[in-house]
Amino acid sequence: MTKQYMKKFLFLISCLLLFASSASARIYIPVDQPSDKRFPIAITHSVIYDGYRGLYSESEKIHSVIENDLLLSGYFDIITESAFLDQGTDITAETINFSQWTAIEAGALVKGLIKKEGGKYVIQLKLFDPYSAQMLVGKQYTADEKDIRSVAHRFSDEIMEALTGTRGIFNTKIAYSSAERKGKSIYVMDVDGENNRKITGDSSINLGPAWSPDGSQLAYASFKSGNPEIFASDVKTGSSKQITKNKNTNITPAWYVDNKTLYFSSSLGDSTEILATNHSSGKVRQITNYGGINIAPRFSKDGSTMVYSSTRAGRLHVYTEPVAGGEARRLTFVGVHNDSPDISPDGTKIVFCGQDSSAFDIFIMNIDGTNIQRLTIDSGSNEHPRWSPDGRFIVFSSTRSGGPAVYMMRADGSNQVKISKGNGTLPDWGPRAD
Repeated sequence: MTKQYMKKFLFLISCLLLFASSASARIYIPVDQPSDKRFPIAITHSVIYDGYRGLYSESEKIHSVIENDLLLSGYFDIITESAFLDQGTDITAETINFSQWTAIEAGALVKGLIKKEGGKYVIQLKLFDPYSAQMLVGKQYTADEKDIRSVAHRFSDEIMEALTGTRGIFNTKIAYSSAERKGKSIYVMDVDGENNRKITGDSSINLGPAWSPDGSQLAYASFKSGNPEIFASDVKTGSSKQITKNKNTNITPAWYVDNKTLYFSSSLGDSTEILATNHSSGKVRQITNYGGINIAPRFSKDGSTMVYSSTRAGRLHVYTEPVAGGEARRLTFVGVHNDSPDISPDGTKIVFCGQDSSAFDIFIMNIDGTNIQRLTIDSGSNEHPRWSPDGRFIVFSSTRSGGPAVYMMRADGSNQVKISKGNGTLPDWGPRAD
């Protein structure tokens, strides 16, 4: 084979590989797809491998978790099982009768298998395109019983990635504050509200949890020392460390992107300013010096920009300024109070809560303050919005059902759903674990 022929051959192979890659990257559900246009998907119960007939509850759990995840996303229309024409147990592209799935207009099909080996659950889950008769993604997991829900969440993330081009957020966690008989505690839950776990073990008031970028710690304000101080707890062990000891009012902590620096608001004489401290050394520096109230700092993903709320113009409004130093810029000019801003992961949007009458509502705007849009209306008081890691969803607290609870919605304001099982305020969405 000549060198010239070899070059042509290699060029042809690279073109074919590029074509194959492009073909497999088809987007079934555009991210900006209207909320009233939902993608039809069929989810079957996982086939129970011969000899393991006692696994019905595990199969049902996988099915219900995936179904609920996709409903929470607001992107899918789940086809009811009574409409299924194919009741078979085949789970390979070569054996599935896809014509019976296209007949009910299923845009995608989820099938699986579960068995037990050596005390562990072996779970196969597959996503198919019935129209092309191809498997889009197939995964096998080995898990303990306590991890079956996590397996289902992980496959929901795979479904989202295969159909939308972006990995899902269903295997992430949400932290929030919850009122108890004595005090308020910090909890962590799955995105669907399950697996609640208490992080703080005292009976004092603990507020405003903020995830570290690597997901290992939660910072929050606590009254356990008398006045509110900033603490940080290890999410796995629950061990906590007091970060501030200045006897001021210290609130609204936020981690910087370096995973070491904590920003927070602290009362300094006649004003409340934003300070920063190194989590390890304890060295503190003052960030703002504007007078009035300056609270609720948050950062862009690249760490270049900080947003926060300030009363320097009279009422509470949203401001932005470069972290490296530079002039602050006011972004909101209407409303009684505008608070709790958060920058989207892609850096193009800011979500915040605003009060223009008696109650707070959630608003979204461009990073430069233009094109403000209201996402909630006539539904109680809606506060403390936070972006999901993929920027497609927003978590917030709302009193629409009576007491405050944690809700999530799509970034366009659609599909507003309660996710906490009890009361909850001041939520924060954790980072992806993988």
